[in-house]
Amino acid sequence: MVELGVVLMAVSAILAVSFYSAGKIRQAAFAQRTLDELNAIAGASLEYYQGRWAWPVSLSDLRPEYLVSGSSDVNPFGSAYTISSGVFGVSVSTLLPKGLITGKSFGSEVVVINQGNNDLVSVTRSIESRNWKLKYDKKYIYKQ
Repeated sequence: MVELGVVLMAVSAILAVSFYSAGKIRQAAFAQRTLDELNAIAGASLEYYQGRWAWPVSLSDLRPEYLVSGSSDVNPFGSAYTISSGVFGVSVSTLLPKGLITGKSFGSEVVVINQGNNDLVSVTRSIESRNWKLKYDKKYIYKQ
């Protein structure tokens, strides 16, 4: 009986570690997907500006000519993407769970602002912007 109890505790510990790791891997994949979508929306906004000499006001302005019609208005965490256009550029932002992304993950390419239980993540493009690809650095995922 004691041996069986020890085996069950060991298996339980291994399963707990596996589920915890799987959750972190899923969060990292969702974060990368969110950044890919932010990058695509920002790039499409720049193309929109170059074609019309005005920044888009919403995601519907970018469909279907600049964004695929099946693209989502929300990120994998369920928060909406928002576009804020100004005179010199456009900013695309969304909310992510707090602490998932930090300034160390991307440097100056992404702005992260703490908003309670979430972080507001923004990508800004201007007329002079070059298209660079955002890459999520998984080593900066923090325990939530």
